[in-house]
Amino acid sequence: MNVKAYLKIKVINEKGKCIYYRRYRSRSFVANFINALYTLLSGQSVTNVNTGGSTYSTSTGSQIGVTASSNDDSYGIQIGTGTTAPAITDFSLTQLIPNGTSAGQMQYGAVTVMSPVINTTNNTGYITVTRAFTNNSGGSITVSEVGLVAIYSFNKTLIIHDLLPTPITVPNGSTLSIAYEIQIAT
Repeated sequence: MNVKAYLKIKVINEKGKCIYYRRYRSRSFVANFINALYTLLSGQSVTNVNTGGSTYSTSTGSQIGVTASSNDDSYGIQIGTGTTAPAITDFSLTQLIPNGTSAGQMQYGAVTVMSPVINTTNNTGYITVTRAFTNNSGGSITVSEVGLVAIYSFNKTLIIHDLLPTPITVPNGSTLSIAYEIQIAT
């Protein structure tokens, strides 16, 4: 069994040209797991199959949510300037880049969770969580850490934390796009 998470990072300059793109492995389940994860992250019900072969809809009662609105830097995908290697006990980014247009700030777009993609031919599946950040601060901003923070039982909880292998400089007027793709394979 295999579960992998990948971090995709793209920077688009003010002229709409891609000036940076990298895909990193973020530091292994069946379709029902990815469907359950989708339900937890998006609040949407999805059909699963139980061990008896019967279908059922997942419960949306107890959820984990990452779909933060625009300008909300308190959860969803977050970015930061910290340079400390992630540890298993981390509960926040080392140095969050706040939402805004002042020096050192980026404008946070809304978080989107894409529907699960399940491929029965090769027994794989994935979901993607994305967010765009626009730099209107008047200067370049360097991003060195990325995280995914979820709301669970009314608490905001860090669930993924990555230190980028190479910090990314986002010029003023440019947009940084971050995507976490969580894959499964059997």
